[in-house]
Amino acid sequence: MRCLECGARLERIDNEHLLQCSGLTVQEYALRHHLPLDLILHPDQLDVVPDPAAWPSGPGRPVSEPARAVLSGLGLAGRLGREGDFTVVHGEVRRLDLLLWTQARLEACGLRFMQTYHYRPDGHRVEARNTLRVPARLCDPFPLRLPDDPERFLDAVAVFLAFAGEWHADYLFLPTRDGTLGRALAHRLAETFGIRLEDLGPGWLAEGVLLRTQSPDHTWRLLNLLDRRLEELPGVLEQFAPEGPEATITKVFEFDSAHFITDHPGRCVNLHGGRYALHVRVTDRIQPATGFVMDYGELKALVKRRVIDRLDHQNLNYVTSGLAWRSSTELLATWIWEQLIDYLPGLSELVIHETASSYCRYVGPDLETFRREGPSTLLGHFADPELGRSPWRARLREQGPALKVVGEG
Repeated sequence: MRCLECGARLERIDNEHLLQCSGLTVQEYALRHHLPLDLILHPDQLDVVPDPAAWPSGPGRPVSEPARAVLSGLGLAGRLGREGDFTVVHGEVRRLDLLLWTQARLEACGLRFMQTYHYRPDGHRVEARNTLRVPARLCDPFPLRLPDDPERFLDAVAVFLAFAGEWHADYLFLPTRDGTLGRALAHRLAETFGIRLEDLGPGWLAEGVLLRTQSPDHTWRLLNLLDRRLEELPGVLEQFAPEGPEATITKVFEFDSAHFITDHPGRCVNLHGGRYALHVRVTDRIQPATGFVMDYGELKALVKRRVIDRLDHQNLNYVTSGLAWRSSTELLATWIWEQLIDYLPGLSELVIHETASSYCRYVGPDLETFRREGPSTLLGHFADPELGRSPWRARLREQGPALKVVGEG
């Protein structure tokens, strides 16, 4: 086998050679030369099981406060866990230097970098995993806690932001599996630094909570607060630069619903239904760390939780007072926009097909405008507390008892 980096003839390509030859790992080499790992690796390089005995024996060392700050940030980001006898930090090949920076900061904990290769039967190919690991007996950071020292606390926030933060239309989103720790972090940021994060509940997460900066101003205040720390983290600042190419993604959802149109002169006054097709479009910067505007899986989970599960196989007139009078596609689009804009500040258009030939296109307010002005008054008529208090209602009250039904005794 010939190394495509240095031209050397080798029995096998491995990290030992590549790191000396080019500084690359096997996975990076495969990506650079767009080769499948299956053609590069020898069978005995697959499914290698780490050996805890390869680490020094003896009692574990106490975790220092600087290291605990890094571990807390990793835990918040969902990158720290247990696998068998090991404490493991998960990384990505696109940001391998960030993982190696983490290893340097946790050197005293004994974490070692490992790139392992595994055949995935369901995917019919070899995949690589990049981790830091150490036997849990030598480094056990659980249960996680936020550092008391303000400087160490900001270290933890910077690591959390670096590994989990997503930039969407001038807002920072911070998904965390540890809801209790995430809410504690949000409280500390607000109380100590005046930076507010909104708790959006699960959002697109299967578990945990999704945090979002309250406004673009709070986004910039948080980034400025962490600026020095983020500069030290390899490749992180590019994640949160607003410049870059944009794209629009679309996800189509279908749901079956019934409805009727109150006071309509035609047949739509009757209860009827069918299959709706909802097109959700998001326009935003392509994120350097992911290559996505947004993960389609996250978008699917969010729209399903916030919209589809509430509308599918329901009578739209009984879902919300905003649709009770007329559940038209126009008002339905307005309502759906308001369910999503908190989570999708890059939301650019909704298209709802009621039939193949009848559909509505809708563009609602951006997140800043929505937060400032609130929900559309179009949907609020029957929920308005002033309804029923007009002077004209006095005539009804003064009218006296209702007329008797003819034939009533």
